[in-house]
Amino acid sequence: LATLSAQEGLRGRPFANIFSLSDGPPGPFSGSGVPYLYLTDMEISVQDLEINSNASLTVSLAQTPYCKKHRYDPQNPLCAHIIFCGSIVKVNDSEAGLAKKALFSRHPEMESWPKDHNWFFAKFNITNIWVLDYFGGLKIVTPEEYYSVKP
Repeated sequence: LATLSAQEGLRGRPFANIFSLSDGPPGPFSGSGVPYLYLTDMEISVQDLEINSNASLTVSLAQTPYCKKHRYDPQNPLCAHIIFCGSIVKVNDSEAGLAKKALFSRHPEMESWPKDHNWFFAKFNITNIWVLDYFGGLKIVTPEEYYSVKP
């Protein structure tokens, strides 16, 4: 996840950090496509997001066994990745249960993280999408196209 830093010495510069996310519990047809995150205000990127909620998120097949199995370098376009741009927003109470199920089912240790860190559920509100899955450049996908795909 990349933000614009609000930190002293980095203010206004790009800053990237690693986050676990989930769009739904494991299993066929259970993903919503909405990237949910479990965050705390203590985290440096969250502090950036409190000043400017805009961010970009890159998800790659390099995170799976796929690219290693095919001997693709993570930078090889055949080791596909998708870049989301948008903003991070706290989920409302009606969506919190879905976010909790999505995240805790895929990242069970999250449930035992320190309660005094005031964790909260958030989602990536997608406004732009780029896909790199072959040589020759990016493909633009609209959020409407993205959310209408059926596995």
